[in-house]
Amino acid sequence: MIQETAMKILDILKKHFPDARLILNYRNVFELLVVTILAAQAPDERVNQVSPALFQKYPNPAAMAEANDEEMDKIIQAISFYRQKGRHIRAMSKKIVQDFQGEVPKTVEELVQLNGVGRKTANIVLANGFGIPAIPVDTHIARVSQRLGLSEFSNPEQIELDLTRIFPQEKWIQVSHLLGFLGRYICQAKKPKCWECPVFDWCSYPTKNAQKGLKEVN
Repeated sequence: MIQETAMKILDILKKHFPDARLILNYRNVFELLVVTILAAQAPDERVNQVSPALFQKYPNPAAMAEANDEEMDKIIQAISFYRQKGRHIRAMSKKIVQDFQGEVPKTVEELVQLNGVGRKTANIVLANGFGIPAIPVDTHIARVSQRLGLSEFSNPEQIELDLTRIFPQEKWIQVSHLLGFLGRYICQAKKPKCWECPVFDWCSYPTKNAQKGLKEVN
């Protein structure tokens, strides 16, 4: 029953968000890895503003590995925690050059060996860079999964496991994009736009009726 409902939700979201995708801009897998690290706790739109200048100066892992700390930090200083992220990116680039012949690895196990890369980032790279089925669980996907009853857990890895059990593997990448868009644009943390939600009927969010009623009154 959960799988049947989940697929129905997915079909509705596909119609509502036909252009659901990763918001970050990139031209290759290495750039995807870098912008994903930069986007941790930072708006994707701001990363997209900064990244063109970064990649113009440091176009590949070898160049990034040899980057001057202060020069790189100046380029990315508009992003939160930029010094820490700069260190991660430089160290990550060095490891790619030294241990992976300058190529971004294609497994979660190898990716999480890189500085600044956790499971979520690894799954984003696998799904969007290599087209390998994966469900990266960010705050949007975690929130939506709980409210729609797709997972009762708060731990991202457990939510990922629940989603991979519910949805067929060939849908995993699409699932991450659609649930992500729902969380980003409608099912927001503090003020969800319940009156706009295309899957309102399946939501268990405690105050959803109040949220919908608020809009109807307005």
